[in-house]
Amino acid sequence: MLPGIDHILRIRVVSDIEYRLQHVMRELGLSRAKAGQYIEQVEDDRRKWVKKFYNVDWDVFTLYDLILNLSQVNVDNAASAVCSLAQLPDFQATPASINALKDLHLAAKARLMLASDARTRRMNIKVRANNRVVYVTYLSQELKEPGLLTEILGDLAQAREIICTRAETNILWIQETFELSDRMYQEVLGLARTWDAAVELLKVTPTEGPERLPAAQSSHDEGMESWPEDGIIDDSDEREESASEDVSKVHEDLINDGRAGGKRVIHGGLKTLVKAIDRSVNYRLIIFDNVFLSKGAAVQKRLRQEWSNLLSDSLRKPVVTLDEIVSRYHFGPKQALKMLVCGVLVTLVLFAVFHFDREILSFLSREGLKWRILSTLCIVVFVPFFALTYSTVTSLFLKMIKLD
Repeated sequence: MLPGIDHILRIRVVSDIEYRLQHVMRELGLSRAKAGQYIEQVEDDRRKWVKKFYNVDWDVFTLYDLILNLSQVNVDNAASAVCSLAQLPDFQATPASINALKDLHLAAKARLMLASDARTRRMNIKVRANNRVVYVTYLSQELKEPGLLTEILGDLAQAREIICTRAETNILWIQETFELSDRMYQEVLGLARTWDAAVELLKVTPTEGPERLPAAQSSHDEGMESWPEDGIIDDSDEREESASEDVSKVHEDLINDGRAGGKRVIHGGLKTLVKAIDRSVNYRLIIFDNVFLSKGAAVQKRLRQEWSNLLSDSLRKPVVTLDEIVSRYHFGPKQALKMLVCGVLVTLVLFAVFHFDREILSFLSREGLKWRILSTLCIVVFVPFFALTYSTVTSLFLKMIKLD
């Protein structure tokens, strides 16, 4: 819940099964077997509920800042530990986290307005907000008049702008800088058009080491001005305006191309990045490239791979670089030549198999140990070769017609 809000302390409390069985048996008057079934059913219902509304598996320990086992500590001591932890600087509100909370509130008000209108209440519409800009994505088959959405949300006074995008899914694009060549932008745009996806931009300035605030700033009485703005940054802040010009330019291009899914700027480490990603959005792909630019090539590659692996494990989505997009999804002259060569090979092999079928069968059925070994080796070599060549032709053909 509340993605991108850094000052939220997320806790899970667990206890051993014996304690839970005794509690259910005492409170509901069930037998031990019935109590076990009841606990399993409740757990399953909760797990499905969390997955449906927040798109997370609640058993993943990285979702929580603290896990308390009441089998090892009593309730009073656990409560004291929670109160002490909640007073740490890491879990105090900052201007960035407050702005992120306001954006979540604004998005919730927009959803309520759409759900209250009879014309849109049954539609599958996704709403997000960033820096008081509301992004609405909708399915083309459900909404024939995009102007209807801006009409309904016209009374949303807190919104600076409302951007509506027709999209079936989302692509998350994460970089430290978005100063890109037109070719790379066109590659991402082409992929978004193929998948009918909205592209969400996330500019991250990575930091290393523990993400904590100085102890001297742990008191609210010192004023919010003293807090460093780790987390989601307000794009209208003058101190960040020049730093976000590159992402704003790409965002403008996406708006003009009808593929804008939002933009954000964050400062912080991997923890801040993971918290900033809304898990309720069903991203089809995450592009993670052009980060750790101040590091050497070897360190840059290692850190990028580490963060990519952790993002993929945490979000359960494929994480790729821009070069991997070109190699996996691009179809150009090289791919066309490769498809042509493999297609010719497949045609020649099929022609030879059907034209010289008698000779081939005669060769494979010859008696003698050496002939059997030779025929077996031929089959072992031929089958993988033909399978690889044929699969290459079919995969490139599907990529050419954009049916991936």
